[in-house]
Amino acid sequence: MASALVFVLAPEEQLPADGAGWNDLLQAQTQGLRSGVTLRLFPVPTANESSLDSLISQGLADIRGLNPYGANQGRTVCDALVPHIDPRSLGLGVYELSDAASEPSGGTDSEQVADQVLIHRSSGLTIRSMRCLDRFALRDAENETCWFYPTEPGSYLSWESRCQLRSEPGFLPEIPRQDSASDYRRDHIHVLWSLMADDRALTCVGLTYAKRRIEWPLLRSEPEECATWTAFRIDPMAEESYEELTSISVFGAESKT
Repeated sequence: MASALVFVLAPEEQLPADGAGWNDLLQAQTQGLRSGVTLRLFPVPTANESSLDSLISQGLADIRGLNPYGANQGRTVCDALVPHIDPRSLGLGVYELSDAASEPSGGTDSEQVADQVLIHRSSGLTIRSMRCLDRFALRDAENETCWFYPTEPGSYLSWESRCQLRSEPGFLPEIPRQDSASDYRRDHIHVLWSLMADDRALTCVGLTYAKRRIEWPLLRSEPEECATWTAFRIDPMAEESYEELTSISVFGAESKT
């Protein structure tokens, strides 16, 4: 029987138990993952001496967060949505979806079809039954650190935009659906922590299961009408490897009216 794992972030007392349906998982997830930050990092070309103030005044660094040096000016170091996850206040529920199969064409993200079968479009799963494997406080999970900001020496620009979001329960896109979810182990769940810019404390940047990042398919994302550009320098040999040069907030058209 084919099966797959899904993960729900919510206050521990609100995590669904056995007998819950897909809509119960969706509702619980809305209580745990509500906001995040879209982060993009761009290396500054060595031949470009334009200041951040100049890039903004020219309209090249704006609220959209596009590479101000042009799409062909080097790679984007990072383009990620970092969800706001507070391990101190949230629990994690782990659920097994059984009789998972490839989704037929068409349909919405999650919809009801004949014979109480649910189609979960984001992961291509057909859900015929579901059971709870585990529920626990996220602060009890294993911890792991990772590098998030660049470590190579040089000058960079970062663009950050906060957003309100709503997501489906998490899933593991890299794991084939025919793998048995009955092999689930709690100690395979890790909370990822990393330094963000010049933060003095580590920030939770996501969760992994069996060394694979858990993804949270977005149902809705509403960005704020404000973003922040920051110019910084990385010098791994310095006592403080991260040095902020300047930081400027930009606003959308609605915020200016």
